[in-house]
Amino acid sequence: MEGLTARSIMSAPVITVRPEMAVRDAVRLMLDRHVSGLPVVDGDGRLVGIVTEADLLPKEARTRVSEPLVGWFGRSLWLERLVTGYRKVEGRTVGEVMTHNVVTAEEDTPVHVLASRMMRYDVNRLPILREGRVVGIVARADVLKVFLRSDELLEREGRRLLDDVLVYGEEVALAVERGVFVLRGLVGSAARRQTLLRRLWDIDGVVAIDDRDLREAYRETAATWE
Repeated sequence: MEGLTARSIMSAPVITVRPEMAVRDAVRLMLDRHVSGLPVVDGDGRLVGIVTEADLLPKEARTRVSEPLVGWFGRSLWLERLVTGYRKVEGRTVGEVMTHNVVTAEEDTPVHVLASRMMRYDVNRLPILREGRVVGIVARADVLKVFLRSDELLEREGRRLLDDVLVYGEEVALAVERGVFVLRGLVGSAARRQTLLRRLWDIDGVVAIDDRDLREAYRETAATWE
């Protein structure tokens, strides 16, 4: 079963800026458009960085930041965050304050991968690229929208999955209550239970799974031998 992808939840078209834009103009644009980050593109429209609230806040924090002994950070986002504080405080243009190592995704990236990537790199948004050019952007709020999928839709997808997963002798009833899958019935074993639960968790928008009333045939049979 195919899940949701970046294409289905991204915002497009995307507001972008050039590296030579003044910081004040970028701030005004962010506030006017109610966005917290702007992809930065070159003259060919290719992504070269991103400027966010986090890049601009150090200017007002009034914390003394010494120029680092090493300014090189390569392709490491973590190293860039460590050594670019001075540049962000002193910078006057977008290009001088932006983050160069941008965490991105492509249009066919699954939503669960987007969420995992945001958590791993501690970023609030992912520019979506097609051949190096920005075609959309996914924010954390966009990912959260999967939890607003209707119970009816989730139930249809869950029942289709049951039809594919259950084997002879297994009977499972499924209901959905505010995004929670409620399972009742019989599966073959503990391993079969885990297989079923793992597949159900793959459905985008599932809040939780209640399997307290899901019995295992192997366990019940073993109990009769005691």
